[in-house]
Amino acid sequence: MRTPWIGWLALGWLLAQTPPLKTIAEIQTPVNLAAGNDTSVLDGQKVRVRGVVMTECAWHRQYGVSGGPNSKRCSIWLQENGQSGPQTGLQIRRQNTTDMPTGFTGLQQGQYVELTGTVSYFQGEIQLLVDTTVSPQILGVGVPLAPPTPLTVADLNFSNGSHNLQSGDPWQGSFVKLENLTVQSVATNPLRITVTDPNGYQIVIFGEFKGLSNNYPVGTRLDSVKGIVLHYWPSTGTPMYEICPWHDSLMYVGNPVPNVRNLTRAPVCPKSTESVQVTVEVTSGISADPITGVTLYWATGSSTTYTAVPMTASGSTYSATIPAQPQGTYVHYYVVAQDQSGDQVKFPRFEPQSYRVNDAGCRITDIQYVIPSVLYAYNPSGRRDYLGSGYATLSVTNVPGVVTASENDLGYIHVQQPGAPDWAGIWVVTASSMPSLQIGDSVVITNATVNEYFGLTRLTNATVTRVGPASAPIQPVVLPLNVIYGDTQYAATEPYESMLIRFRHDNPTQVLKVVQPKVSTQSQHAGDYRVGMDIADPLRGIRVLAGRQTTNIFSSLNVSYVNDSSWAVVEGVINPSIALCVVADSTELDSLQGILTYQWNFVKLLPRYNADFFRVRKASCTDTTGGGGGGGGGAALVGAGTLPLRWGPNPASSEVWVEVPAGYGLARARLYTLEGQLLQEHAFVGSGTLELRGLPQGLYLLEVEAQGHLTRVRLLHL
Repeated sequence: MRTPWIGWLALGWLLAQTPPLKTIAEIQTPVNLAAGNDTSVLDGQKVRVRGVVMTECAWHRQYGVSGGPNSKRCSIWLQENGQSGPQTGLQIRRQNTTDMPTGFTGLQQGQYVELTGTVSYFQGEIQLLVDTTVSPQILGVGVPLAPPTPLTVADLNFSNGSHNLQSGDPWQGSFVKLENLTVQSVATNPLRITVTDPNGYQIVIFGEFKGLSNNYPVGTRLDSVKGIVLHYWPSTGTPMYEICPWHDSLMYVGNPVPNVRNLTRAPVCPKSTESVQVTVEVTSGISADPITGVTLYWATGSSTTYTAVPMTASGSTYSATIPAQPQGTYVHYYVVAQDQSGDQVKFPRFEPQSYRVNDAGCRITDIQYVIPSVLYAYNPSGRRDYLGSGYATLSVTNVPGVVTASENDLGYIHVQQPGAPDWAGIWVVTASSMPSLQIGDSVVITNATVNEYFGLTRLTNATVTRVGPASAPIQPVVLPLNVIYGDTQYAATEPYESMLIRFRHDNPTQVLKVVQPKVSTQSQHAGDYRVGMDIADPLRGIRVLAGRQTTNIFSSLNVSYVNDSSWAVVEGVINPSIALCVVADSTELDSLQGILTYQWNFVKLLPRYNADFFRVRKASCTDTTGGGGGGGGGAALVGAGTLPLRWGPNPASSEVWVEVPAGYGLARARLYTLEGQLLQEHAFVGSGTLELRGLPQGLYLLEVEAQGHLTRVRLLHL
């Protein structure tokens, strides 16, 4: 009689391990919309869910991109079987780029499936983070999607595009249809098509999927758009609901407008003796509505009174000439195309193309130069996106300069034009690495393409030739801290973009302070700390970033001063030959310098190496060089609040010893890989030893803990 009892016990245990089956509506139920809490009532719980696959991994724009060329990271969307309407759709997300549940990335539209995962929340969107250890169950195939539910934009957003949380939240993840929309703007990388309805309500058609193209110029009228509702709620900025068609076939176009592209000029960098020929490609949306004319508008200086010149057609190519202008003249221009039905397209829409006449040829100061007053008049909203180079998308060559940052210090190449007080620096991305390039080298840049990287001008695919040492090193421009007040003084800081800049106290007899050790908890800003003059006025200071290198976060790994010791081995490995110093609100310094940049909507300073910091005091530092001040190799120079650790040697070949004051009692030393895998742990009182023999050579993380105090250092094993 014992066997049945054991069987029922085993069955009960098995059932206890099986997550409950929940409907999409149950998962999409928010905690309390009235209080602004739109997380799921099931947030953090492991569940099973069933639904019909609406979109496939291969369609998702992140598939094969994020995490590297071999990444399989992706999301799919499920629809409740046979149902459309509120709370009938759900995003299923696979975040990790290495784990792959068998069959997940191969799921196809129309399959009825069961998936297991944990209910989660990201930027306003309730999601299911798929369990990578549980394969999908395919319960049926060839199941048709329920048709989209007709909505108005007002059901999702207010007129300014901000989310209407109360009425919009039930539609996140659902398949819907919006009608009678007009394209107002198009942004790329990522693709965002802003449209309005006849009542002026605004929504973004977002390029979440590869099948959506940017072939919808400003003015295009869309009879209808079908897609999945995505809730975008950033930590800062405007939360909104967006609609995401997975293919152009879900975009129904009525009365297309002219398609304008490839606006170019020759020469790109004109001299005072040269006229400039402007050319552009213009085609009609449909043959029944042909192009009737294209006009070039140009002006000089800060004037916004433009001269109109009809452009001559040769097939789909239209051209016109801007006459030669005096040395130093700033020329800006745009084109307007019109079709037979009267639709007009202005190109560029957000700012004119421009150039500055220079008899010396292409110079950094000309490539970077803009007149903000012109751009604000051209585009009254004056967004930071519009303060870009008038040379964008064009090729420049024979651009001279002096290296101010290299791959050996900052990790990224910046070049500056000597003798120029502003508009003189630029980020250079070379066709191949250049480890021999050093700060102070005089160079010439050839065959480079100018582009805007999220508002930051750079030269890409550049060939950089070293001429020799510069006749004089580039001296930093000293700026007052109020120039960058609040991180967003874009017009004021634009002239100094990518230049070597120094900040010091307005009163040279006083010191600067770290006024905010951690400015933000957002991942893209988590490494930022702010240096200013007054801890009571932290916005009058400069964001400083060091110790992080990712695909879209750029800073030096040769700087000791960071805001968290974790950056030593997270998102880049800080140079193990330098001390690791964590700044605090007590940290002081005389001044600091670096490359002024723009990342993730904020102005920041990128120090290149420790020499860019002048007389730093009261930072919590750990010497990892194997030399340093307390004897025994690897002495700790640690401030209050951390564990006073002595350890060594570093580098080490066979073993490493650790020592903490005996008064701390039982301590534990742990050795980790840089990926966080625990290799060994050793308990000791006073001192102890960790064995390294048999471990591969390379960098490791050594952690010592006692009485709630913790110190981490990097260990180089040879």
